[in-house]
Amino acid sequence: MQRRDVLSGFAFTLIAGLARPVLAQQGRVIVSKIALLDGRVVMPVTISGNGPYLFLLDTGGAGSLIDAKLARELKLQSTGSVRTRGVGGQAVLGSYTARDVIFGGGARQPVVSLSAIDGGFGPRVRGSLAAGILTTVDSDLDIEAGEWRAYPDGRPERVGFVKLERAIRSNGTLGRNAASPRLYGDIQVNGMVLDCLLDTGAPGAISISYDNARRLGLWDDARPFTPQATSGIGGSGGIGRIVRADNALFAGQRFDRPLVLLRGPSDGARGHDGIVGLSMLRGFNLSTEVRTRSLWLQPHSDAAPLPERYGMSGLWLDDKDGEIRVAVVGTGSPASAAGIQVGDRIAGLDFRSAIASITGPPGKSVELSVANGDQTRSVRFALTPFL
Repeated sequence: MQRRDVLSGFAFTLIAGLARPVLAQQGRVIVSKIALLDGRVVMPVTISGNGPYLFLLDTGGAGSLIDAKLARELKLQSTGSVRTRGVGGQAVLGSYTARDVIFGGGARQPVVSLSAIDGGFGPRVRGSLAAGILTTVDSDLDIEAGEWRAYPDGRPERVGFVKLERAIRSNGTLGRNAASPRLYGDIQVNGMVLDCLLDTGAPGAISISYDNARRLGLWDDARPFTPQATSGIGGSGGIGRIVRADNALFAGQRFDRPLVLLRGPSDGARGHDGIVGLSMLRGFNLSTEVRTRSLWLQPHSDAAPLPERYGMSGLWLDDKDGEIRVAVVGTGSPASAAGIQVGDRIAGLDFRSAIASITGPPGKSVELSVANGDQTRSVRFALTPFL
């Protein structure tokens, strides 16, 4: 059985596919359309004349992915399997070859390697394009203009940008055959400098490894938090926490009281101190310079911030053999103020209904039947942005 890391071979085919049409027209730019949809950067992709299908731009991904159902529908050629690592640990994915791929109505690729997973992309999205789309050819990811621009002959001089050195890097922990470098940069959180993966596929602003969260004093039971699970390739990364930091500095910009996801002790993400996600990267035009392995960042003139999202009940529920148990209660949360405790049972609801009851907009009224031992009580509270 042939084994490859996700996106193996993509770097070569991307450069070769872009170089041919440009050599005859020096200095021209290949422009592909992108859009911001539901807080994610997406690009329409056609495969062998089929589509377009929306693919997520995931600069944190070492490999490009496709919904396994779509791979079967398109009857893509299977090339064996690929071993990769994600938040939940290692996983083996089916590997496929897609032919005559057009990205955003612009760049065209004769062959692209894709690994298949069973859904998980969210509504309307059928796959993801990995970091190689930016790190193998000089490119601009300009969310403000709705464009990915590729410069196979090199990009003209950048004015008004901040340069991050050593930003384009390969990561040996992803597998010995990994062919897609990713983007990294420093961020300062509460005065501590962290070397972070820059990940447009991560919806939040900042996430930090468990060890660094402890060093910063952010993983503290006295600090208000809401529980949040991490998941991805390899399964679940366990339950982390969302808190507010005092401040963060990134690419010369200051962010006051940003939300920070603290990854739990069992989270399998490795090779970096944390992640800078789309909520923060949204404010910049990203421009790569492959020859010097640099990333240039230009603040947008008018970048509307993405809405903050976190669980406003402060509860994390588990379904154990048909019983709904309270696994975590966030400090300072409405659920904590209402007296709900870890180990309590939620009675009278199935798991899906229980989750729906504690999810919704600010001000939504929640009423739960909470059991502990032989006693059951009615608990009421309102969803509140308490962080």
